[in-house]
This record gives sequence, structure tokens and C-alpha cells, in this order.
Amino acid sequence: MIKITCLVFLLPFITVGQIQNIDSLQSALVHAEGKDKIKVLLDLCWEYRFTNADTARNYGLTALRLARQAGSRDYEVEALHNIGVTHEAQGNYSEALTYELQALDLRRKIGDDLKTANTLNNLGIIYDEQGNYQKALEYYFEARKIYEHLGDPSKTAMVLVNIGIVLRAQKEFKQVLDYYYQAISIYKRLENSFALAACHANLGSVYLNMSMYDSSLHYSLLATREFERQNIQQFLPTTLANAGIAYDSIGENQLAKEYLLRAKELHEKYNNKKELSTVLIGLSHIYAKMNQIALAEASAEQALIIAEKIGALEQQMHAHLNLGRIKVLRKDFEGAYREQLKYSVAKDSLFQQEKSKQMAEFQTKYETEKKEQEISMQKLVITEQKLTLQRNKAFIIGLVILLLLLALLSILIRSQIKLKQQKQIEEQQRKHQEELTHAVIELQERERSRFAQDLHDGFGQMITALKFQLENSDEETENAAQLIGQMQDEIRNVSFALSPQVLVRDGLMHALQELASRFNKSGNIHLIVLSTGLEKRLTANSEITIYRICQEWLNNVLKYSNSKKIILQLVNHPDELLLTIEDDGAGFDSSLLEAGNGNGWKNIQSRARILQGEVDIDTQMNVAGTTFTLHIPTDSNIYVA
Repeated sequence: MIKITCLVFLLPFITVGQIQNIDSLQSALVHAEGKDKIKVLLDLCWEYRFTNADTARNYGLTALRLARQAGSRDYEVEALHNIGVTHEAQGNYSEALTYELQALDLRRKIGDDLKTANTLNNLGIIYDEQGNYQKALEYYFEARKIYEHLGDPSKTAMVLVNIGIVLRAQKEFKQVLDYYYQAISIYKRLENSFALAACHANLGSVYLNMSMYDSSLHYSLLATREFERQNIQQFLPTTLANAGIAYDSIGENQLAKEYLLRAKELHEKYNNKKELSTVLIGLSHIYAKMNQIALAEASAEQALIIAEKIGALEQQMHAHLNLGRIKVLRKDFEGAYREQLKYSVAKDSLFQQEKSKQMAEFQTKYETEKKEQEISMQKLVITEQKLTLQRNKAFIIGLVILLLLLALLSILIRSQIKLKQQKQIEEQQRKHQEELTHAVIELQERERSRFAQDLHDGFGQMITALKFQLENSDEETENAAQLIGQMQDEIRNVSFALSPQVLVRDGLMHALQELASRFNKSGNIHLIVLSTGLEKRLTANSEITIYRICQEWLNNVLKYSNSKKIILQLVNHPDELLLTIEDDGAGFDSSLLEAGNGNGWKNIQSRARILQGEVDIDTQMNVAGTTFTLHIPTDSNIYVA
């Protein structure tokens, strides 16, 4: 129904503190001479640019003429820029481009980065208004790069908003919101109330595009209040119109009419013809819904007259559409048919205009690519000539290099063969050593198991029988019975250390729990054993190997760390079995493990290799706590099939 409007940021911002007294400027103009006169003319041009663009342009053109006569490039470029702004304010985009492109060229020659970026921003605005979004983004992003390089957050935020406006026209609403909220974050830090109001106004427009009417109303009304508080009248029509559209969309006809009427009054005041035509179309729609047919028809006809005068095809199209609907309500079906035909013509013209614009863009792109291709061909010819001159020399050098490379390649191949053979020998030796280590460990375990069984079955039974006899004798043998009981406990401990039967009978976790119980009996240390995901038994070889690794490391902890608490945990992951032993004792230099002469660390590494596992020690000198970690891959056949 109505094209939603966003506020594009020009430079510099309009704030209450920056509005000069126009009367005092006009008085100063009477007595000013030379460059002072040019400056006053430029100030008057800038102050009038929104309220009376024609008057502003007259001041600007006079300033431009005087600046060129005085040879002042600084004032000349300011005049070009200001005149461009006055044309842009009235929708004279071709004229605005003419002046702003001249200003950009002159700013680049002067070398003022900040003002160059300002002009780039204004060019982006003009191209955006023309619908040339690609060009607009090119200028905006170049301006943003300069602002960020200069460390100017205010200007960076400004161009972020303008980039968001271009993306809004392309219906990239999520990206638009991201750019706006980035800008709002910067403006909040800078406490820039005007810029925040403008951002809120634009958010109201975007949420309206997204049919999120409550959010649109919130931001449009918020921006309206902020502009009214700051007495910034020229931007109020935009927020009022957007609020009116939002109210219309949720069926609040009376509120929609009130806000659109306020917007209409301000657009008339500032002679914003295109926007006035759009608001009149909106009012026509509201009046029709409220069955105020005469007002609806008058508003649509007024909108059409303005749109035809300024050549605004989109507004002409919507005006004819509304008039056609009003004719139907009047039962003037012939008139409705005529309006429908005019609507179709306007729509076709708009489509053709858009198509012509696209064709022009394609043509420009084609010509640019053609020129680039011609330049590339010229460069290619020059390169070909250079290559021809160097070819013979390069050929000789190439032959020499080739011979050297062949010789080097031959040496490398022989070295690779020798290295491969050496690696094969080392791999065979490693496998042989691992097999030997595995065999020795298995033999040790068998001997331990046999010895433990002999202790338990032989000495253990004998001591049990002797203890029984002594306990049934007189009191004189009581001390001897106690001593024999201690001997029996010690034999059990030795038997458990050599080969815990609970490991064979009940599995690894029960054996580790039993080991923890024996550790904890002393009262000097507290060992906790935990497990997660171990739902089935490991192979006998895997269980005894892991058990011995735990036993060896725990003995090291008891000897050297002065630890009070140890947590041993086994966790079964999809791709590995993870053993961790954490203690709260004194840390140490882990390099001492490799440098030491003891067998404990070597035994741990040998057993880990049997399981194809990797050991990691996390410890540090003078820092409490050490973590021992063993990673065992589950593809190493550690589970019972």
C-alpha cells in the first residue's frame, strides 16, 4: 500500500547545538568580504538545505562561483558538496550526482580522508535513492573503511545504518537488523541522542517490512518522541507515517488517520513531494476503510497529481489502484475499469523502467569487462614479447637446473630407500621388543599367580590350623596366636599384591575397589574408585595390565607426593577407554620420569604399549595436584568378545 521510509544519514548530523541563527548569518553576509563571505554563504546553504532547498542552492552556487574565482579549493569542494545535498533533498538525483562526484574528485586531490569519506557516504545515499544498490554499497563500504581507519566510531555507526538501509531495499532484513543494532551499540556509548532516534526510526521501518507491527510501533513512536524532545521537525514525518501504517495494519483506523495527517502536514511544510504523495495514498486507503468515500477519493486524486508532476511511477500506480477501488465502492464500474487500465499502464511503465535500469547496469558491466579484457590482452602481448626475449636464456638455465635436479633426485631416492629399510628394521626390532616384553610380563603374572596360590593354599592353611590349635589352648599361647594372626594377614596381603583373586573372579573394578579398601585402612590416605560405562568385562590380559599400571602409579603417589586424597576413574567412551588418577599431593618435574633409573615408570610404559595406549602426566613443580591419564583405544580388542 505505502512504501515504508527509512532515514538516510547525511553529514554532518543535525543537532540542536549545531543550528545557527539564520538571521545572524544573513546580517553577517551584508558586511562579509572575500573568504569570510564564502564561508557565510556556505553556512546559509547548509542551514536551508532541508527547510528550503531552492534558497539553499542559490547560496551554494554563489559560494561556488566566488570560491573558484578566489582559487580556494577547500571552499570550492564544500560548495559542491552542499549543492549536491540540496539536489538530493528534492530528489534531483542526477544533478546531485554531478556535484557530489566533482566534490569526491577534488577531495581525493586535497587528501582529506575524513571529508572524502563523508562525500563517499553521500554518494552512497544518492545511488541508494536511485535504486543502484551495488554502487551504493561500494561507496558505503569504502567510506566505512576510512572511518574505521581514522578511529571515528560516530561516522562508522552512521555508515553502518546506511548499509542497513540498502540491504533493507534488497529484503535482507536479518542482516539489516544486525547492522542497526551494531550502530545503536556505538551510539549508546557515545550518548548521541539524535543518532539513536534515527536508528529507532529505521528499526520501525524494518519491523514494518517484516510485518512485526508491535515492534514497528514501539520503535516508530519511540523515535517520534525523541525527535519531538530534540525539536527536530524535518524527520518527524517519516516516523509519523510509519506509525500510521503500523496502526492501519493492526486495524486501528482512527490512530492511523491521526498519524498520517500529522505526517502529511509536515511533508507539505518541507515540500517533500514524493513522500507527501505516499502519505496521501495511505490516507486514501484509511478513509475508504472508514467509509469516508469523498475524502478517500480526494486524497487519492491529490496523490496522483503530485506523483504525475514529479514522475513518481510507483505512487502513480498505487493512486490509480486506490481510485479504482473507490470507484467500485461508488458503483462506478466504468470509472473503476478506466482506473484499472491506468494502474496497469503505470505498473508496466514501472516494470519497463526497472528493466531499462537493469539493462543499463548490464551494459555498463559489459563495457567495463570489455575494457578490462582489452587491457588484459595488451598486457598479455607485452608479456609475450618479454618472454620471447628471455626464452633462450631461460632454456639454458632450465637445462642446467634440470641436470642438477636429476642428480639431487637420484641422491634423494637412494636416501629414501635406505631410510625406508632402516625404518623397517627398527619397526621389526620394536615389534620384537614388544613381544618379548609382553612374554616377560605374562610369565611374571603366571609366576606371581602360582606363588600367591602356593602361599594361600600351603602356608595359609598351615597357619590357619596352627592358629586354631593355639586359640583353643591355655592363656599362655594367646600372644603367639595373635602373632600368627598377623602373619596370616601379611601373607594374605602379599598374596593379594602378587595376584588378586578378586581380579580373576569378579573383574577389574572389584579388584580396584579391594585395592582402595586396603589403601584406606591405614587412615593416612583416602582413595576413591569410580567408573562410568563399563558394562562388560575386559579381557583377562587387559584387566591385569590396567590393574598393574594403577598399582604401580599409586605406589609412586604414596611414596613421593604426600597426597591425602586420590581419585581413580575409568570412563568408557565410544572410541577409547580413559583411565585417570588424580591426587592432591606435591607436583613435580615430569621430565624426571624419563631421566630416572627406576623400573616403575618403564613398567607403566611397557604395559601401556601392550594395550596400544598413550600415557600423559599433568603436573608442575611447586603446584599441588597431579593427574595421570591413560588413553586406551577401544579398537585394540580390550573387551571380551
